[in-house]
Amino acid sequence: MPDDIRPAAELPLGKTAKSLPELVADHLLAEIMAGRIPHQARLKEVSLAREHAVSRATVREALIALAKGGYVERIPRFGARVSSIARDDIFNLFEIRAALLGVAAQRCASDSTPEFHRTLADLVAEMEVLAADPGSDPQAFSDRSVGAQTLLMEASGNRRLREFYEQISTMSTWQLIRGRATSFLRNERRRQSADDWRCIETAIREGNAEAAEQAARILLTHSAAGVRAELEQAAAVSDVG
Repeated sequence: MPDDIRPAAELPLGKTAKSLPELVADHLLAEIMAGRIPHQARLKEVSLAREHAVSRATVREALIALAKGGYVERIPRFGARVSSIARDDIFNLFEIRAALLGVAAQRCASDSTPEFHRTLADLVAEMEVLAADPGSDPQAFSDRSVGAQTLLMEASGNRRLREFYEQISTMSTWQLIRGRATSFLRNERRRQSADDWRCIETAIREGNAEAAEQAARILLTHSAAGVRAELEQAAAVSDVG
């Protein structure tokens, strides 16, 4: 394909092809995120090499790559295991996100456009409709919630604030937490989150910066409690098994 019509996002094949260790690492990470490999599970090179029909050296390279990302811990004289998720990690990361989202909500309440208000109101209304239906898709609700958070960050006018918020989403610890928890599977959680978002939307629309910040913090405080409950329940089931 001529360079002048090559899609901007397309890379040469040589740049996109992954090595065997990278493919193994991708597969293991997908298993970890899905919860099929539990946290703190030991990752034995011999067993993994046999399972995936690769050499131990390939598995070792894959585990080193995962360790660099923070998904795996390599322990001397023990080997490798899936990184554990400490309770402090959960609350520390949610606390940081709550503070950042609170600042964004405060700024939006102080200065935002009618178009922003309409978009946020529409997202919140969609969440309320989904929350009112016990059979609604949890992922659809989650998508609206993420969209509303992104909207607040973009409308805040603070580029650094948005960057810091996005950085947390790429951190391995945060991805492990989100990969292990299914926050919106229960309709009770969807209803609570929709109510929290309505409080944020109302405060911003009324120009009440202090109330908007407080409501945003409450939203993520409730989210943290929900994720913690899901993780503890999953751990209890794993222990019983």
